Amino acid sequence: MWLGTLLIVLMGVSLGLLGGGGSILAVPILVYVIGLDAHHAIAFSLVLVGGTAVLGAGFHHRNSPLAWREALLFAACGVPFSFLSGIVSRRLAGPLLLVLFGLLMATVGSLMLRPRPEPHEGKRGSPLLFTLAGGGVGFLTGFLGVGGGFLIVPVFILLLHMPTRRAIGTSLVVIAINCASGLVGHWPSLEMQWKLAVPLSVAALAGSLVGVRLSQRFSPRLLRQVFGVFVVILGLVIVLRNLAAF
Repeated sequence: MWLGTLLIVLMGVSLGLLGGGGSILAVPILVYVIGLDAHHAIAFSLVLVGGTAVLGAGFHHRNSPLAWREALLFAACGVPFSFLSGIVSRRLAGPLLLVLFGLLMATVGSLMLRPRPEPHEGKRGSPLLFTLAGGGVGFLTGFLGVGGGFLIVPVFILLLHMPTRRAIGTSLVVIAINCASGLVGHWPSLEMQWKLAVPLSVAALAGSLVGVRLSQRFSPRLLRQVFGVFVVILGLVIVLRNLAAF
């Protein structure tokens, strides 16, 4: 339990620092360290990550204004898909969910490692692509129990040309909404153990506060690189650990 709590603190740091990576860490921690099965871990991660994202968004907003309009539009595109995919997810085998999860992480992480200049707001990408991305992230939130930050941040940077720090803070608003929606679809799988939930929630919130403070000290380029390496490595580890099940 002490190791799980420490790792959940690091999950909170990741969420506050990078605007993503929360559930990427939460699901493996809950499965491999705490000992929950995949379906319960995915549902439980939505509680932890969603609550942490709410607090993290508030902290980020104090440092720089968030793009609330874009966040709400993006979340609105994903909410219906998040609810439906949460229902579908319960019908699939746990190892399959984790393999899909790992492959997605490795792909997105590698895209984030591609060098690109820091964007400046003003120019906008395709509204259609923005809508499709919102629906896709919502689907993955309910299907795999991810808040979606590791996809939302790249979308805001690439399609909306949003500065990295603002994209990180704004992504937390979308994560919180998507987690709430996905949790409805996973509700039958959620067996809340308060002796477990309370210390892990406190640990995640404390880590988030530390992450937000750290995000103000690092360059945007370094933040993207750290994010990409972290996601690729953990994705490959999850895939390798679960391929044996097939």
